[in-house]
Amino acid sequence: MLRAAQGSAVAIARAMSEGSMGHEKHNIPLMQSLPVAPQPRADIGAVPLFLRRRGFWQGVLGAGIVWMMLGLVAMPSGISFNPGKLYQGSLIVLLYLPAWCLALTLRAATWKALLPLPAFRIFLLLLAWATLSLLWAHARHPGDELSRLLSVLAFVLAWPVWLGEDERRGHRLLLLAGLGVALFAGYYCVHYLYRPPEDGRIVGEGVIATANYAAAVMGAACLWLALLPIADRRVSALRWLALPVLLAFIALTGSRSVWLALALCAMFAPLWHAGRGARWLAGLALVVVLASCFWPLPVLVERGSSLRPQLFVQSMHLIAQHPWLGLGQNAPFTLVVAGADYTHSHNVLTQTMIELGLPGLLLLVALWLASAWLGWRHRQRVTGRLVLVLWVYASVVLQFDMPQLLDSPRPGWLLVWLPLALALWLELDARRRAVVAARLH
Repeated sequence: MLRAAQGSAVAIARAMSEGSMGHEKHNIPLMQSLPVAPQPRADIGAVPLFLRRRGFWQGVLGAGIVWMMLGLVAMPSGISFNPGKLYQGSLIVLLYLPAWCLALTLRAATWKALLPLPAFRIFLLLLAWATLSLLWAHARHPGDELSRLLSVLAFVLAWPVWLGEDERRGHRLLLLAGLGVALFAGYYCVHYLYRPPEDGRIVGEGVIATANYAAAVMGAACLWLALLPIADRRVSALRWLALPVLLAFIALTGSRSVWLALALCAMFAPLWHAGRGARWLAGLALVVVLASCFWPLPVLVERGSSLRPQLFVQSMHLIAQHPWLGLGQNAPFTLVVAGADYTHSHNVLTQTMIELGLPGLLLLVALWLASAWLGWRHRQRVTGRLVLVLWVYASVVLQFDMPQLLDSPRPGWLLVWLPLALALWLELDARRRAVVAARLH
């Protein structure tokens, strides 16, 4: 019995061996030769090819950046001049999602390149502290506050992603946005002539429906349009037509802080722009400022100090109650001055101290100084000069209004986060060039 079983086992083994080596003689196909049914790829095939191309999403991102700036002056706003839902929804599709996807794809190359930069780390610490402060802010909708912080981060990430290795890509975006802003400024000026407001100060629509906010946006566009290098004569002619329109709008706002900021930018221009024209412009601005101090026009003094000292005193009283942690990110508060209620301090430093306490203030100041240093290091480049001029401009304007920085898209984004994003890209590009130069040598 045992020998019979062993013989049967040997026979089966031989048969299997012959079948595996000579299956062409037998009608028993191997597993490898069996036809395999094609796996359905509806998940990939259903997506159009252009949606899978990185270039397409970069184009969407560029459109989103321009739309973010144009929407500030064109789209209707919600309560308290907050961006409207349609505007916010369009930015989610055109700006926030493409920025996040492009920054985190290709093994998060953009994110990994930014992370070693000290300025970017300070920026992340500021966002992290603001997020942590939501624990004691008692916000009704903390998810909304977190989404606002993420939108700020997306805007800062969008610029390095869009610029890549070509500085001119950013210049073209700023040129297009600046001309668009000037077009709306001209429309508002014509509307002002036909229907002047009661106080005589021109305003825009939506987020810039107040004179100071509107003047701040127009002033920023005026500065970057003046600095951009434009080779095409026809486009350059459009730029020189746009600048007087923007300046006329700023003049009609009666915003003295913006006037002062523009004058200081002109006075400091020789620091980052060598040339006789910059020196002449600085001298002219100095003469105008001195003349305004000794012989002030009625428009400069008739509104007095606009309650800014009183607002500062009330802000300091509120800060003294919560000096270390603050009230929390975007926590509501009210300052009562001259019988009126104010929901922000009209000063970026006191507003930050009220909401985020001393740690938030120190982080903001460190970030602001880091932006200036990066702009100064790269002042030989056009983008470096753009960072410096926007830095000087914002340093003045934000002392008098528009203190909401970690919030939905507002004029403060163009004054703080735009120069920061450009400064970060300058440092990225400098390090990239240094690596390439080292390889060549």
